[in-house]
Amino acid sequence: MQNEIVKAAEKLSIPLEDAQLKFDEICAENGVGADSPIAIALWRSYAAQQIRSQKSQNTTTTTGGGGLAKQAFGFFLALEEPRDLNEYNRRRAVEEWKNDPYNAHQKGFVAIVEEAENGFYSVSRFHNDAIQEKKVKTLPDCVQELEDGSIIIPLDNNARYQNGGENKNYGKPLNSVMRRSGVFIGKVGDDEEYNLYNFSYKNKGGIEFTPKTFSWLNMVVIKDSNRDGFIYGFTDKTIGSLRMNEEQDPNSDLYRDTSSLNMTNMMANVASNNVVYLGNLQEKHDELRDLPSAQRFVITNGTVCNINMTPTGNGNRIINITDLAADFDYENDGMVTCWVPENVDIDFGIGSAVTVVGRTSQRETEEGLQPVTINLTGLLVKERRGQVVEIEQATEEDLDWF
Repeated sequence: MQNEIVKAAEKLSIPLEDAQLKFDEICAENGVGADSPIAIALWRSYAAQQIRSQKSQNTTTTTGGGGLAKQAFGFFLALEEPRDLNEYNRRRAVEEWKNDPYNAHQKGFVAIVEEAENGFYSVSRFHNDAIQEKKVKTLPDCVQELEDGSIIIPLDNNARYQNGGENKNYGKPLNSVMRRSGVFIGKVGDDEEYNLYNFSYKNKGGIEFTPKTFSWLNMVVIKDSNRDGFIYGFTDKTIGSLRMNEEQDPNSDLYRDTSSLNMTNMMANVASNNVVYLGNLQEKHDELRDLPSAQRFVITNGTVCNINMTPTGNGNRIINITDLAADFDYENDGMVTCWVPENVDIDFGIGSAVTVVGRTSQRETEEGLQPVTINLTGLLVKERRGQVVEIEQATEEDLDWF
């Protein structure tokens, strides 16, 4: 299969690592293993389409129509903090072990580790209906040393994807796989209009990729040829190509005059289903909660009426927003709580008019359902007012005088 990828990369005049990345994505999207005949057929079909496209456009550029990488211009309306895709399954594996160690091992949730001689470890897993044992010198990053002295390695115990495709990570350790997700409005490749894209960027590049939301930028991405509306950051190419428009020389090729572009109008045009009046947040939450994760964000406007800069346990600060034009009945507080992550600057004060983007959530307590809140992933200050709230670092009380 590697020869197939090499030949296609040469024909398409693209880096081998880009071709390999695309092949891996095709396999993942279709739920097939890299060595499957289906994977070869899908790859040949993709490569043939790209070669035909290049010939018809008489171009071999990697940022235009025929290559994998595409030049993108636009802005992020939402950009989430990196998330470990395997964290939930690791926690589940540990819980399965705590509840029933024998069953957790037999069902492939964990491998059992025991210290052996000469600095080696003996590792046992149940895989393909049989116990397998191996001695290793080093352990994977996800190894868990529990309070009772047990040492286990959480494993991927799903032999196949939901669509029946083979899972190439079956039986392997559930090490961290970090991914940053976002929502991008822009032109990608040969787009003639501004469109809405779901953005995903894994591993080191995604962790270090931190442009501000609602700021015009240029970058290079991979546009999904199988699913409309999806783009991906890849290796170090996307973060290396990131250029903020406001920092560019107006005479440079990358600079774009954005004076005639209105972000609010663009959001209304391409994300109308996610725009909601603040007073209808509960109804919109109920409407979106069963949709795929990428579609469950809201865009709303409000006026900042309270700011709490003291971080919560996970580092969030809190702002409350309200609609000054709405009737205030004083039976409810009329405010919506927004959880603001550490990477978002709160450089505005009370009374500022803001556009907030994020996913809604709602807790249920003994008293019933609590008001809907917003986990903020994007923020646009439309009118900056008031004094910026600052928080002093906590210091120990000085009792030297006593």
